[in-house]
Amino acid sequence: MLDRMKESSGSVLGFRFDGKLSESDYATVLIPELERAMKDHQNVRILLKIEGFRSWRPGEAWEAFKQWPGMERVDRIAVVGGERWREWMNHLPGLFVGFSGVDVRYFPENRLRDAWGWLREGLVVLPVPE
Repeated sequence: MLDRMKESSGSVLGFRFDGKLSESDYATVLIPELERAMKDHQNVRILLKIEGFRSWRPGEAWEAFKQWPGMERVDRIAVVGGERWREWMNHLPGLFVGFSGVDVRYFPENRLRDAWGWLREGLVVLPVPE
């Protein structure tokens, strides 16, 4: 399950999910939301808030996301989750391999506000080239 967070605005989009990105989530929520933001912004930044995390089941949609052509316009990804998520990230260092040129940072759940701040830091609004 994946849904867009209400705190999303402009080129900074947040998504709440349960640790598994399904094909439907990818095709009907994630990519359309990112593409919509890219119409008005040169680059986008993404917050992934993992809730109810038990284990990591990335699936094919995660691989498709990492290889999505629009990824070249994503410059930051903040991953927000509990301690179990931090453990999993340490055990799976290749999880974010493939996000070439993307600054990916982990934030504990109690630092959600800091994650939003980091994503919004230094944003300059530039027109999208036509």
